[in-house]
Amino acid sequence: MDLMEENPIKEKEKKNSTLKVWLIIVIILMVLLVVAAGCIWYYAQTLKTNLFKVVIDGVSSTKASNQEGLFIVENGKVYTSISDICSYLGYNFYRGGYRQYTEDRTKCYINNSREIVTFASGSKEIVKYPADVNELPQNFEIDEEVILKGERLYIDSQGLAKAFNLIVSYEAENNTVTITALPYLTAYYEKTYPDISLENSDFGDDVKFNNEKALLKNLVVIKDLATELYGVSTFDDNQLVPVISARYAQVEYMEGTNDFIVTTEDKKVGIIGSDGITKVRPDYDTIDIIDRNVGLYLVSNQNKQSVININGKIIVHPDYDSIGLDSGSYEDPNVTNRFLLLGNCIPVKLNNKWGLIDKNGETILQVQCDGIGCNEVTDKVEKNTNGIVFVPDIQGIVVELDAISADNKKEKKYGIINAMTGQLMINTVLDSVYSVTTEEVTRYYMTSGGQVYNIIDWWEQQRKPSSTNETSTENAVENETNL
Repeated sequence: MDLMEENPIKEKEKKNSTLKVWLIIVIILMVLLVVAAGCIWYYAQTLKTNLFKVVIDGVSSTKASNQEGLFIVENGKVYTSISDICSYLGYNFYRGGYRQYTEDRTKCYINNSREIVTFASGSKEIVKYPADVNELPQNFEIDEEVILKGERLYIDSQGLAKAFNLIVSYEAENNTVTITALPYLTAYYEKTYPDISLENSDFGDDVKFNNEKALLKNLVVIKDLATELYGVSTFDDNQLVPVISARYAQVEYMEGTNDFIVTTEDKKVGIIGSDGITKVRPDYDTIDIIDRNVGLYLVSNQNKQSVININGKIIVHPDYDSIGLDSGSYEDPNVTNRFLLLGNCIPVKLNNKWGLIDKNGETILQVQCDGIGCNEVTDKVEKNTNGIVFVPDIQGIVVELDAISADNKKEKKYGIINAMTGQLMINTVLDSVYSVTTEEVTRYYMTSGGQVYNIIDWWEQQRKPSSTNETSTENAVENETNL
């Protein structure tokens, strides 16, 4: 008998033991793989959740979500690149100031077929110009300043909504920006409320566009199909609640004041608020808003214009041939409202003479000037040179008084008055007054007797008590108290 022969039972036990070890190892590896897979899945889901996402009109936009610099999130607030968002919302983008034709990167404007909107870095104000040049532009204050980062101008969500006529929200939990544009919103309401007519095409495209903006305020202009008259309703728990009875031939929403211009069947117009309260009785032939912040309206009756406030008080009586600067008669790009200069002065014209009335109805300048503003730029050789209506830095308005020269010819002479008091700041003996924009900076000049003066420098020099005021001895720029 061979004592060295292995025991078959022990050999079998050894093999079983080895198999058990490998089985345990395999099980452990499988568990580790499952855990790893779970971790990877969880990380992927977390990463997916944290990734910035953009939803436009109900559709997730991968392009917008991944576009670098389109959105900036800081302290839970979203800022949007004005230039980059335009292509997603059907707007065109232009760098520089509107009508200024410069490449000033601190300013820009956008447009579509209905309106133009301007922006400026460091400003909380945007201006909307209707495509219809006969309608007045409107200034809107936004919550935060437009900011410049690199070559891009950014605007906060509230400003984005106001400028582009949309609804925008940001969910920090999902890191998602949701944008609902006006055309999409209009189509949604038309589909959701098929039993009423939201069609306003009877009014023309511009009025229809304004009425669509009311949807952004949870208001809708509706048509009574039986009478074919119009009114306004609001949405409450998906139910339409009347605000303005459907008894008007036309209703137009005014974005600037959140009111409605209503036209009666006998073609008289008035103003009713979004709360249904009548602000201006429908006693006029036409109504246009001059300034929503001041609350002034240009109204007309029998071809005579006047200015009233929101309470119906007459600010400018219908005693003048026209109110406001003549459209297209001035070059000054700073004139955004030809009916209200520097936020205070209303130009009036009678028998080809001009005067100024302030926003409270007080006379600033008697009707005695031959013109407001100056487009007579002598030796106009510099680029970006414009005639001007006012000098913003000194709150001065340019006025014209025609004079008779030594050879008995009529010649235009200019001066500058204070927009608040009407006092003459610079006597009406100037040959021209104009501005020059270079390197994104605008400077203001006046000429007299062949001499050129920087208006701001000259004015500051006059205000220094200890100054010898050498230039004040020049008859051309002598200070006076009144015309």
